[in-house]
Amino acid sequence: MALFPNTVANTVYNGLVGKTHTNLVVSEGDAPAERLVVSKTNASDSFIYEYGPEGNQNVLIAKGKIVEACAPEYDSNIGFTSTAIKVADEDSAYVIGVNHHNVYDQRRDAMEGNRPTVITRNLIEVPLFEHANVATAAATAKAMHFGAAYGDIDEIRPGDYVVAGVDGNFKRYVSGTNTPEQIVGQVWGATRELAPAGFLQYYTGLKDTYLEDYIKQISATPAQGDDDYPYGAPYTVGSWKPEFLKNIAGGNLTGIPFLTDGYFSAKETIIKTIDKVANALYIENVILGGATDSAIAGATLTVAAGEKVAVFVKMVHPFDIRGTENLSVTYKDALDVVKTVSTRDVHMDIQNNTIVIYFDDAAVYKDITVTVDAVVNPTAGIPTGWDFKGSVGAVRILLQK
Repeated sequence: MALFPNTVANTVYNGLVGKTHTNLVVSEGDAPAERLVVSKTNASDSFIYEYGPEGNQNVLIAKGKIVEACAPEYDSNIGFTSTAIKVADEDSAYVIGVNHHNVYDQRRDAMEGNRPTVITRNLIEVPLFEHANVATAAATAKAMHFGAAYGDIDEIRPGDYVVAGVDGNFKRYVSGTNTPEQIVGQVWGATRELAPAGFLQYYTGLKDTYLEDYIKQISATPAQGDDDYPYGAPYTVGSWKPEFLKNIAGGNLTGIPFLTDGYFSAKETIIKTIDKVANALYIENVILGGATDSAIAGATLTVAAGEKVAVFVKMVHPFDIRGTENLSVTYKDALDVVKTVSTRDVHMDIQNNTIVIYFDDAAVYKDITVTVDAVVNPTAGIPTGWDFKGSVGAVRILLQK
């Protein structure tokens, strides 16, 4: 705050009288206009986000994460220090608010990246992850990358205060364990009435060759100095995003995949014997092919001498085509030793949703068991905020920093 002489009534400034309120209020407090940089001590896992602006895909601090203030660090864009922030440590007393948007990496000598904005007093909504084992809830919340709340089953209620938990996510304030300085906000709403579906893991697993080629092109070594001309900036190479958008829109697909179909919340690894009676909820039918004397009873196959048979196992739930590599088949031999069928003797017929298992040797194969990733009863058309395993709903938090 600057000090200037007070010229009213020709008063001469003598060190006792002066105008002192120039630039007293810098900005409103909901999103303070402080220049911030991502701290070099930020320990959160970075990740690629295809849907960010072109040239901004490597996320350093994700949207919705609780952040804390660090000591000032050198800001190469201005040549001076700026306040540094990082994803808050668990139970940190230095929390200052919540990151408003994805903060992307800014490579040296490239016209990309953005600046953090921290919100302090807004009513926000984040997905809620719950499990009887709180560590499991924390792990599933972390896997989503973006801001979330987690806790024991039915632990978080309206009126509860929340603090920074694992990976900058929200957890319930516990009196005697936490201190008031650690409080980030207060829960105003918690809903568990809607099935999970939607938010931001829809990009995970997508293979975008255009983006991969783009990343290779921009990987040239930048200029040494901060003020040198940015050779190798994104505008010097071909654009990847138009082709990417064509692949997900432009009439090629109906709607946005994985965003409104409940895909991720419905992913499940099925491990069942091929007994179609005992496992009718998962096994639609089992057919024995190429056999005259061989027979199948429940999950036990008897292959007669001289026969080569194929067992067709039609599944009830559609295969997860992004998890086809996880398909496996096991059985027990005459000594009840569990053995695995060779991958070359197992085939996944995606079009007919059928697993085909080939047996060439005469023997008794007991407890034939399939392990396959499937999409089990997805719920479409529900909110686009919670499509991830472990998410049970959402909480609304009034920030109080």
